Amino acid sequence: MKKFYYLMRMAFMTKFAYIKAFWFNIFGTAVSILIYYFLWKYVFRTREELNGFTAAQMTTYVIISRVLSSQFSGGIDREFSEWVYKGNIVVELLRPVPLLYNLFGKRIGEFLFFLLFKGIPISILATLILGGTGPAGAGQLLLFGMSVLVSIVILFWIEVTVGLIGFFTLNVWGLTFTKSALLSILSGGVVPLFLFPDEVAQVLNYMPFAGMVSVPASIYLGKYDWNQAVQFIGLQIIWAILLGLGVLAFYRFAIKKVVVQGG
Repeated sequence: MKKFYYLMRMAFMTKFAYIKAFWFNIFGTAVSILIYYFLWKYVFRTREELNGFTAAQMTTYVIISRVLSSQFSGGIDREFSEWVYKGNIVVELLRPVPLLYNLFGKRIGEFLFFLLFKGIPISILATLILGGTGPAGAGQLLLFGMSVLVSIVILFWIEVTVGLIGFFTLNVWGLTFTKSALLSILSGGVVPLFLFPDEVAQVLNYMPFAGMVSVPASIYLGKYDWNQAVQFIGLQIIWAILLGLGVLAFYRFAIKKVVVQGG
């Protein structure tokens, strides 16, 4: 745990070294929230609710979805790719700390930085300024937090998969942008999943991507009862385990394909 703490702390402090870039990132997220807010405000101009969502609830959904999906454009897959491209991956593999353990510690550190300096402040300010709603209850807030934590594990495994592909392509820059776009759409970060055709929405609700945005936001707003919320979180945990097992198998295969391109 001491090693894990230092890995998180290192990632946390590294973010401070690029604080100007982080401010631009916050600005971009705030702008995206405003754009989606005005789009949905226009939709609710002629109606009181949409599929059970009031205007205030949709505003909250927009805030939560844009904040959570803003993580898709970052992550450890880019750093992973850079290690492969520059040849630093050899050094990382020789460290006394296992590579995946090292990456997970960094990812958690990045998430904590995101949570403290972006996620919570932007969510509170945007809710107060734009007229969103608070959590449906204390229990929903607790389950929301649990769902978000599990979603970070799922996102981590997806990012590792993208990084491992770099062992074969030597560069995953294009793939990282594709990953961000697909996750934003399939998770409900661009539009709520209920706007998809019924058959597609039902499938997406039980895929791991929904657990990154749609499920946490719906839990927060009280769109699921207690049993449904627990079931969806349980499904997230199952996906996290299955993805983890799959990524570990892929890692053991991909690690044999390491090629030093640079360095």
